[in-house]
Order: sequence, then structure tokens, then C-alpha cells
Amino acid sequence: MLQRMHQKGQGGFTLVELMIVVAIIGILAAVAIPQFAQYRIRGFNSSALSDVRNLTTAQEAFFADWLRYAVTHEAADVTEVKATGDLLEGPSTGAMVLAQWARQAHQQLPLAIGNGVVMQADVIPATAVSYVAISKHLQGNTMYGATNTSTAIHRDQETLVPGQGGDVLPITGYMPEPHETDDPFIDHEEFEAQ
Repeated sequence: MLQRMHQKGQGGFTLVELMIVVAIIGILAAVAIPQFAQYRIRGFNSSALSDVRNLTTAQEAFFADWLRYAVTHEAADVTEVKATGDLLEGPSTGAMVLAQWARQAHQQLPLAIGNGVVMQADVIPATAVSYVAISKHLQGNTMYGATNTSTAIHRDQETLVPGQGGDVLPITGYMPEPHETDDPFIDHEEFEAQ
């Protein structure tokens, strides 16, 4: 029986052939794994960007109805002029950004937050005519910000590391740089000159 297995014409792969296959698999893995990691980070960043855009849309819709922006429940209860927004981490917390009207929060602004996204929205409760919002996914590498003064979405990517910094967002006195767009209808040089 052993003699039948070693007959001429029947052979397996040579060592060189196996080494070539292993080398090809190694090269493919070296290219594919970093691309997959970047793909995941881009997806996480898109979730945070989507949430901050949803917040701006909700705030503007609320402003159209009430002529003021919704503030967080924590800010509505603060007696000082200084506003401190709630840090919301979704979706398990089920938190709401509440509207403040004469210190009675009777209107709610539902705010859906993606899984793993941390968002902080801040409105000065005394006037409630402006807001600033920042969001970041815990596994993303970009922080997104928005204000009522511009339709631009701001971003900061240089100082962030995926998996870190999601628990503290620098909302006080901070706004990332405007996000560049590839929109062919916007002349950036003319826009910046204005």
C-alpha cells in the first residue's frame, strides 16, 4: 500500500511552491488588513458626522418653532450664566436634550445617538439663541463640531487616537476647523475673501 502512494506521477506540492503561496498570502494580508482597519474607522467617523448633522437639523427645526434652541436638562437647571451640556453616549442611555422655557422644560428635542458615539451639545440657557455641538465615535479618529452660525461641519483629526478621548470633549471655547468640501459650486477663494 505504501508503494502505491509513492508511484511516479503522483506528487504533492514542492516546498518552493508552498513558500510562494505563503508569500502571496502574506502580501495580500499586508495590504488588506490596514485597508480594512481604515474602512472601519471611516465608518465610525461617518456615524459621528451623521449624528452631529442630525442634531443641527433638529436644533434648526426647533428654532423655527420656538425662536430659541433646545438646551440640555442640566443646562436648564443651572442658575449661573455658564452653560454645561450633558455628555450623551448612545444609544443605551436614552437621554434627551430638553428645551428650556422660563426654567420649565416642557418641550423635548429627541436626539438619537449612534452606538459608540459621544456627543455634547451646549446652549447658553439665558438666551438660547446659539448652540455648539461636538460629536466623536469612541473608535473613530475624527471629532466633528457644528454651530448655529454656519452650515459648515467642523472637524479635528490631528490630535485624536481611536479608542481614546471620547469621554471628554473639549466643548468650552473650542471649535474644530471647517470641514473642506469638494463641492464644485463653491469657489473657496471667493468665499474666504468675503
